[in-house]
Amino acid sequence: MFDEFVEIYALFEKQKFADPLLETLRLFNLGSKGTLAQVELPFFKNNKIDIDSLVQKRKQGVPLEYIMGEAAFMGNLFFCTQDTLIPTEYTKLLVDTALDFIEKRQEFECKQTLIDMGTGCGNIAISIAMHSNNTKVLASDLSPEAVEVAQKNVNRFNLQEKVSLFCGDLFAPFQTAEYSGKIDIVVCNPPYIPTSSLSKMAPEIINFEPHLALDAGPYGINIFRRVITDSLLVLKPKGILCFEIGLGQEKLVGRLLEKNENYEQVEYYKDQGLIRVISAIKKG
Repeated sequence: MFDEFVEIYALFEKQKFADPLLETLRLFNLGSKGTLAQVELPFFKNNKIDIDSLVQKRKQGVPLEYIMGEAAFMGNLFFCTQDTLIPTEYTKLLVDTALDFIEKRQEFECKQTLIDMGTGCGNIAISIAMHSNNTKVLASDLSPEAVEVAQKNVNRFNLQEKVSLFCGDLFAPFQTAEYSGKIDIVVCNPPYIPTSSLSKMAPEIINFEPHLALDAGPYGINIFRRVITDSLLVLKPKGILCFEIGLGQEKLVGRLLEKNENYEQVEYYKDQGLIRVISAIKKG
């Protein structure tokens, strides 16, 4: 949406409209069925937002989501701090893909258990829990601070019965008989930025978002290797592994899956013509 906003604003500005920003906002308000017009100054006052302070922090490069302490994802607001990545709409494809698998399998699996690996603020786990029936979501993160933020979001949406949080390195919290071979789906939005590319990222990302959740080693696939191998310990036969990838990583990551003799039916999913999600099924 933001790219389209900038593009339309530039067109109004090029045509020398007196107020191109107002024209763009009015157009987007129509496109959103009037929802933009519902955001008024009382919103800022009721939430005790100091506009002067907000502008100064934004001038320093702090992302708006960290200033506000909240981020939007799939129509909901989630608590968000510098201990967690800011959710992006690209990840909606991962959630939708997982939900499709859950729906298809409900015919023969009434109750399903899903692990969200590296949950961050919990937006993936919570969105899946909100939009599926009879699904238990286990969400984990290496960062205790991120788990604390995720728990606030679980409480915000009253999903304590559907979403359970764990702290540990990847599958460490699930190395017990309770979970071994018992999980239907593993979803993951791992770090996938190659170390050499971090310095090229926008300052508001690299200077403020947690490096632990960004840096994925020389080729951007360090975590993929571990997740592909370790998921086999918890997945049921015919269980599904599903994760988000970075732009142009489909060949590298797809090769890792296709070379692993324990997986089959590797599938690729596109967002606006670009492959952003890959899934595979554990052989039964």
